Amino acid sequence: MSICILVVLLFIFFTRGGETSLVHALEEAGIAEPVSMHTPLYVGEPWKPGAGSDGFALALENKNYSLYVRPDNTQIALLDKRSGHRWTSNPTKEQLAGETVKGLPLANLQSPFALTYVTTTGKDQTTEKVVNALDPKLEIAMIKNDKGLQISYSFTEKKLGLAIQYELTDKGLKVRVPTDGIKEEGDFVVFSLDLLPYFGAAAAGEDGYIFVPDGPGGLIKFDSKRADLSKGYIHQVYGLDVTNMLNWFRSGERREDIAFPVFGVKRGANAFVAIITRGGDSSNIAAMPPGMKSTFYNVYTSQIYRENYLYQRSRIPPTPIKAVQKERLKTDREIEYRFLSSQDTDYVGMANAYRDYLIETGGLGSPLKPVEHVPLYLKIMGGGFRAAYNQIEYVPTTTFAQATEIVQGLQKKGVANMEVVYYGWQRMGGNKIDKRFPIEAKLGGNSAAKAFVSELRKSDIGVQFYDQLIWLDDSSTSLSPRNSGVRKMDGTVFKDETWFLSKPARTVDLAYQSIQELKKIGVSGMFYDGLGSMVFNDYDPTGLTTREDAIKIYKGLLDYTRRELGTSGVYRGNDYSLNNVDYIDDLPNDSSYDFMIDETVPFYPIVLHGYVSYSFGDGGNLRNDVQTEFLKSIEYGAMPTFFLTYDESRKLMDLNIWFYLFSSQYEKWADRIGKEYGQFDSLAKVFAQKIVGHKKLADKRFETTYEDGTRVIVDYNKGTFDVEGGGGA
Repeated sequence: MSICILVVLLFIFFTRGGETSLVHALEEAGIAEPVSMHTPLYVGEPWKPGAGSDGFALALENKNYSLYVRPDNTQIALLDKRSGHRWTSNPTKEQLAGETVKGLPLANLQSPFALTYVTTTGKDQTTEKVVNALDPKLEIAMIKNDKGLQISYSFTEKKLGLAIQYELTDKGLKVRVPTDGIKEEGDFVVFSLDLLPYFGAAAAGEDGYIFVPDGPGGLIKFDSKRADLSKGYIHQVYGLDVTNMLNWFRSGERREDIAFPVFGVKRGANAFVAIITRGGDSSNIAAMPPGMKSTFYNVYTSQIYRENYLYQRSRIPPTPIKAVQKERLKTDREIEYRFLSSQDTDYVGMANAYRDYLIETGGLGSPLKPVEHVPLYLKIMGGGFRAAYNQIEYVPTTTFAQATEIVQGLQKKGVANMEVVYYGWQRMGGNKIDKRFPIEAKLGGNSAAKAFVSELRKSDIGVQFYDQLIWLDDSSTSLSPRNSGVRKMDGTVFKDETWFLSKPARTVDLAYQSIQELKKIGVSGMFYDGLGSMVFNDYDPTGLTTREDAIKIYKGLLDYTRRELGTSGVYRGNDYSLNNVDYIDDLPNDSSYDFMIDETVPFYPIVLHGYVSYSFGDGGNLRNDVQTEFLKSIEYGAMPTFFLTYDESRKLMDLNIWFYLFSSQYEKWADRIGKEYGQFDSLAKVFAQKIVGHKKLADKRFETTYEDGTRVIVDYNKGTFDVEGGGGA
C-alpha cells in the first residue's frame, strides 16, 4: 500500500497533467535553474574631487590608462597612455561651438547618459520623457575605492535614481549599471537608458568609421556622402522579442538580427571595440548619423528596462491597447571598452579583440584541429507529412538506405570529408511533437537508422539528427499551451494561430527524450532549430523567465547534448552558443541593406574561423546568386553545404516542412557538388587557422589572409579566386 502511494505521489510531483514538470526536466539534463546575480553597490565615504584647469579630476589609473571625471556634470575622459590619445564621453566645448541642436538634444550631447522614463499614473502612461546629468535638480554622489568609481544620480523631484560604476582593466574600461542602483520610488519609472551615447563621437568627414553588428559586420564611414534618408541604426541584440505583439507585427521586416553584442569606433590611428558583457539580451545597439540627434556620428547601447506592448482589453472590439510593461527587467548591465593601438585599429583588430574576450571568458571553445580535407556539411531531407483524405500521410523523400547511397556516391565524386545532418526522421515527420518515436517506418525505422549511422561511422562520418522543439502546434500536441507555452507581458499565452512557443525548460524536456532515444541509434549529435537564433522573455505569472535565463537553459541543453552524443549544431550561431556547438549553419553573412551601412565586412567570420566550423545559406543547391554566394563563402572562410533529397524535389511541394527545397534531387547535383567541393578543399590547409587580415583591394576584389600567410584573393568581377603563399597547416 505504502509503495503504491509513493508511486502516485512521485507521479503527481513530477508531472503536470501528464507532462513532466519543468523543474524535473532541467534536473534530468543536469541543468541548474537560472539565478540572476546582482553586482553590489559600492559603499564608503563620499569622494569630492577638485577639478583641474580643464574641469576634470583624476579618478582611476593603471599602467595603461587614466580615467578622469568632471565633478560638475560627470563627463568622463580616458587617456590611453600607450598612444597618448584621449577619449571623451562627450564632444568638447570647442567641438560644440558649431552645434546646431538646442534644448534637450544639446543637453544630452553634454551628458554621459540619457534616461527615458514614463509615469505610472494618469491617462497616457506611454508618454516618454528624458532626463540627463545636466538636470538642475539632480543630486550627484561619488564613491571611489580600489575597484573603481561609482557615480550615483538622484532626480529628487521625480524620485528616480541610478548608479554607474567605472572600472579600469588592463585592456580598457568597464562601465556598469547595477540594477540595485536603480531607484523608482515615486510615480515615475525607468523605461530605457542610453549609456555613454556620445563616447568617441566624430564629426562628418573625419578619417574613420563606426562598426555595427549588422549581419557579419557593417561599417558606417565618417567621410561618406549619404542621402538624408536614414533614421539611424537601432536594433535589439538577438532580435526583437517576438512575444511582444508590437514586435511580432514587425517580424516580417527583412533584417539580419544582431548575433553578437559588439560595436566600435575607429578614429584615425585610434579605435575601440565595445562588448556588452551583461544584459546584452535586453539591449539595443544604436548608431546615428549627423542630422539625427546632433551634428556628430555616434554609436552606443540603449538599455531596455521596459517595453511598450499591446494587449486585448476584451474580445470586442478587437483593437488592442498600448501599454507599458509594469515590472522592470532587473538585470545588471555592463559594457567593456577595449582600446586598440598600432596596427590593430581596424575592424580586423576589433574582431581579434572580441575573439580574445571570448577566449578569456570561456565563450569560445578549443581551436579546431587541422584536417587533410575540409568537411562538407550534407543535409538530407528524409520526408514530411501532409493531410490526405482526412488523415495524416507521411511521404518519404530519402530513406536511410538512399541516404547511404547519396553519401557513397559523393565519396566517389571526390568528397573526402563529410558530416551529415538528417531531417524529417520523426514518426510521421514530427506531426505530433510529443510522439516522435519510433523513427518513421517508411524511412526504414530504427533498425535502418542504426545501420545508416553505423555504415557512415566506418568512413568517420558523423550524423546529427535535426529537431525543432521551440514552435509547437496546439492542434497536434498533447502538451498544454497553458503549462508549456511562453506567456506575453499581459500574462496570456503567446500564440500565432495554432502555434505557441515552448518554454525553454519544456524544450529541454523534449530534447532529453530525443537524446535518450537517438543515443540507442548511435547518432553523433543533434542539430537544433532556434536555440542559436532566437530568445524570448516568458512573463509567466508564477515567475518571470528572462531572455538571459533562456540563454542559460539553451547553453545547458547544448552542453548536455555534447556530453551525451558528442556534438551539437545550431542555425545562425548567436554568440552565447559559441562555446557549446561544433557547427553553425546559416551564419550571418549578408547585410540588412540599411541606408546607413556603407560596407559589409566579415567581422564575425574573423572571430570564429579556426574555432567553430560554419557555413552560409540553406545550401549550395539553394542559392539565389550561385556565383556570388559561392565566392562569399570562399572569401569569408565558410564550409560547403548542400541540402538534398533522393527523390525529385517536387515531391515536397505540399508537405509540412520548414524548408524551401526547390532544387534538391541528389542525382541532378552530384557532379556539381564534387566539382565545388574540390574548390573548397583547396583551402583545407587553413581550416584550423585564424583569419588575421582582410581588405578590399579594388572594386569587388578582396583579400583574406590566414595565420601562415596564405592569401585568398576573391574577384567577384571575374568570378574567380586564387590561393597564394602560406606555409600550410
